[in-house]
Amino acid sequence: EEALQLLTLPELKALAKARGIKQLTNKPKEAICAAILKGAKQRTVISFFRKTSDSGSEDSTKQRLDVLVREVTKLTGPLVRLSPLTAELFERLHLVFFRTPTFRGDDNPMKVAVLATIGQIRFPKYNVTRSHDLFASRDDVIQYRALLEVGSQMGELGSALVKETEKHKQGWEMFLEYRDKWERHIESLCEKAGAYSRSLTYSGNGDEVVAIEYWKRRFTPGSALAQIVERGAKFAANLKQFEDEECVLQSLLAQTAYRLGKRGDWYERLILLHSAHLRPKRIKSSKGDDKQTASALLRQALLTARDICIRALNDQHVGRLSLHSISRQMRALEAKLSFAEDQLYQHSRISLEWKSAPERTVYGVRINDRNRRGPSLWDGNDEVPCSVERLALWRYQSLGYAGLHSENSMVTSLFSLLFWDVIFHPLPGTLDTEYQSRPLDMGNESFYFSRQTLIDQRLKEIVDGEFADIILANYDFGYGAECVGVSWDITCDQLLIYIGGHALAAICQVLAREYRSKSSGFPDLCLWNSVTEKVMFVEVKGPKDKLSDSQRDWIDILLTNGLSVEVCLVREGDARDHE
Repeated sequence: EEALQLLTLPELKALAKARGIKQLTNKPKEAICAAILKGAKQRTVISFFRKTSDSGSEDSTKQRLDVLVREVTKLTGPLVRLSPLTAELFERLHLVFFRTPTFRGDDNPMKVAVLATIGQIRFPKYNVTRSHDLFASRDDVIQYRALLEVGSQMGELGSALVKETEKHKQGWEMFLEYRDKWERHIESLCEKAGAYSRSLTYSGNGDEVVAIEYWKRRFTPGSALAQIVERGAKFAANLKQFEDEECVLQSLLAQTAYRLGKRGDWYERLILLHSAHLRPKRIKSSKGDDKQTASALLRQALLTARDICIRALNDQHVGRLSLHSISRQMRALEAKLSFAEDQLYQHSRISLEWKSAPERTVYGVRINDRNRRGPSLWDGNDEVPCSVERLALWRYQSLGYAGLHSENSMVTSLFSLLFWDVIFHPLPGTLDTEYQSRPLDMGNESFYFSRQTLIDQRLKEIVDGEFADIILANYDFGYGAECVGVSWDITCDQLLIYIGGHALAAICQVLAREYRSKSSGFPDLCLWNSVTEKVMFVEVKGPKDKLSDSQRDWIDILLTNGLSVEVCLVREGDARDHE
């Protein structure tokens, strides 16, 4: 099994095919490994006339597995198994040096460091400010890594289909082993005064220090434990153990030490639990006193859900997308409760509707290929098959626009070039090696707060019209380096002229505060007209495609700040018939 894991997916498929294993299309690596291993353990010929002892059967199975290992080594070359203790030591060293565990994804920092050393890739120039107090003790490192591994295993189980209940039950059992430990940890947090009780705010008073403390907390066993608990809530949801899920979510919301960016999701789910899953059912079939009791219980459940909405609206850690959802949930609950107009809860953060962009419909000839999977293909102007976005770009070019199909890369490139020195500002625990394309806290809730003064100063400079000089200087300084969000192929001089400082600052402020969630969902096309000196962003939608909440939110942000946005609907048909 270990040897099979070393093969690439194409190599595994070739080996399986050579062994007569069929139906491999769209199967993951783990499933193919399991099929090969199962086939290797089975006999190909069974004699009904000769009895085989158990020891002989075991020897035969071992021989077949040895044959399989030899077939694998023909593809890989000689293999050496490391001592588990040696492997564990290097994994621990990897965690301490690179700040990431070895089982997190394929982008191994050690591999990246080797590529940088031999000159295959280049990283930005910055001052390495390695923190020597990120881990409190050796025991904390060992415990932290062990909890991260448990969380990783739970994540793999949680990726299974909902109908694969055994895997979700296994994940829930794993959570139960740590539930008491989490409850004791919550109690200890409540008892602690000082850093753990100080929260991130937009006040600007000492937030940098608090934010750095919050970021360092990510490397504590408690942070890894919080991830286990969050995944436990998802297993409870998939198993429809709604009361258990409610208890777990309440325990997560009872603390503000970890995973602040997830609080909006927790509130949304808690509201749904009380308004749909934990409320009494079948009121219509009840009679007399039972019906009155059921109605009272239902009303109480809806009131509880509304109270959670109010609590969420007053929680400063709830982000833009969750605020929209929670605002709509609250108004729906108040409608079910038959609240009068003067009874509706009012709050400055209530956000019910996104601004809508005008729609433009364009037509094209779709290439129908039953065997094709993924995005649709269309006949292009040069008779070469193209994407729906490329087709829309050609239509806008006929209207006098120039532009790019850049999606999120345009706005993330602008942000990184404008805030290059802010992103790579030396802060404890964020730039710990010379092999980073981003600070370790990029995308974390603490990113904005720990650099709030620098970010606000840069936003002022952008509003004052100094953005072009900043972008050009950083473009020349960092060209070719591996930097988060930057696509060096994009030329944005014309776009900068027309977008304006106020709108650009507003876009950057959103990214600075919520980079993880807002670095996706930006419109597909960035267009500009040299005659009118105007810029326009276009979200392209093919047949049956719909706008996501993330896309709606970006459209609202752009329209609110005076930028032109359209939704381009691409439909099948001859464009000449619709002129």
